Amino acid sequence: MARDLMSRLKLIVTALLVSLFISLIAIFFNMAPKTEHSQPPATVMASPLDSYTGFAIRFSLKSGLGQRNTVVSPYSVYMALLMLSEGASGQTRSELLTALGLSSLSDAREWFKESTGRFLACSTPTKTSIANSIWVKKGVPVRDSFVKTLVDYYMAEKYTFTDTNSAVKDINEWVSDKTQGLIKEILKQLDESSVVVLVNTVYFKSNWTTPFENEYKDLFFSPKGTVETEFMSGTVPAVTIETEDYTAVMLGYKGTDIKFVILMPRKTGLKEFMEGMTSEKLISIFTELATSREENIKLSMPRFDVDSGILEVKPVLKEMGINNVFTPEADLSAMIDTSKILGNVYVDDVFHRARVKVDTEGTEAAAATAVVVRVTAVPLQVKAVKIDRPFAFFLIDPQTKAIIFAGSFVQP
Repeated sequence: MARDLMSRLKLIVTALLVSLFISLIAIFFNMAPKTEHSQPPATVMASPLDSYTGFAIRFSLKSGLGQRNTVVSPYSVYMALLMLSEGASGQTRSELLTALGLSSLSDAREWFKESTGRFLACSTPTKTSIANSIWVKKGVPVRDSFVKTLVDYYMAEKYTFTDTNSAVKDINEWVSDKTQGLIKEILKQLDESSVVVLVNTVYFKSNWTTPFENEYKDLFFSPKGTVETEFMSGTVPAVTIETEDYTAVMLGYKGTDIKFVILMPRKTGLKEFMEGMTSEKLISIFTELATSREENIKLSMPRFDVDSGILEVKPVLKEMGINNVFTPEADLSAMIDTSKILGNVYVDDVFHRARVKVDTEGTEAAAATAVVVRVTAVPLQVKAVKIDRPFAFFLIDPQTKAIIFAGSFVQP
C-alpha cells in the first residue's frame, strides 16, 4: 500500500540538499552490483572508497551543509586533489594523501579508475561525463612525466596559455562546454604569477524511473519560517526507511544505477543531524536502502535549482589538514622542475562550484574545481651557459661604454 509522505517531506527545505553528490556518488561507488549471491566490493577498493565517503562528509559539512540551501561536489574536489597529489613530493604529498584517506598514489589511481568507470557506465537517456585538464603557462618547465601521468591515469587534456586574462576566458569556456552550459564560470581572475591550473568537471543528467505527475504551489516549513514554493508530486517507485531519528527516501533513474537519496532528520535540525553523521552510519543507511524492496509511494517534494556560486575552498581544505601545499614551503617538484623556476611554487587557491536542478522529469547536476598553482616571483626558464673555450673579459661602465679593464683567458 502506498504511504503518504507529503506532510513529513514539507518539514525542512534544506533536507533536500544533504549534498546531492554525496547521495549520488557515495551510494553508487560503495555498492557492489547486486546479484542473487551478492559479494562484498573487491578488497583493493574497500579502503579508498570508504576513505572517500569520509572525505565527502567532512568536506560537505565544513562547506555549510545543513545551514543553508547549498550544494557541493566532494567528488569533483577529490579528483582535482588526486591530480595535485601526483605533482607533489615529500611532506606535501604525504599531507595530501592523508587528508584524502589514501596510502599511496597507486590507491589514488585505482580509486579514480574504478569510480569513474562506474559513473560513466550508463545508457540512454542518462548522460554522464568526467573531464580533467591541465593549463600551463608558456615557458614554465612542467615535467613531461607529470603531464603523462595525468593523461594516462586521469584522462586529462593539456593546454597552454600566454596571459592570465585569456586563460580565465578559455578555462571558463572549457568548463561550460564540459558541463553542457550548466556552469559557465569557475574563475573570475588569475594572478599574473599563476603558472598552472588543474581543472576537473563532473556532469550528470537523467530522468526519473517514473516522472512526477503534478506541479503546484504549497507551503514549506523552513527554519526561518513558512515559505510558499513550487512542489511536485506523484506516485513513484521508491525505497524508504523511517526510524525515530530520520526518514530516508531513495529514487531511481533510467539508464543508470545512480540513485537520488533524501535524508530528513525528525528530531533535530539538519545541521546538528549531519554533524553527528559518520561515514560508517551513512554507508549503513545507503546499504539498507540499496538492499530493501521498492514500493509505490505518494511523494511530494519541492522542485529546485541550486547554484553554489564560486567558492574559495582553501579554508575548508586547511581545516581538513591540507596546509603545506598552500605555503611557499610546498614541494611540487614532481609537477615542475623547480630548479628552473625563480621563486617558490605553491597552490594559491582552490575554487569550486556546483549546481543541481531537480524537476518533474529528473535531475541535472554539474560541478567544477580549479586548483591554481603560482610562484612567488615571475617564472623564468634558466638558460644553461658553459664557458669552456678561451674567452675575453672586460670590466666596463655600462652607461659610457668605457672599458676599465680588459683581458683574456686562454690557458687554465
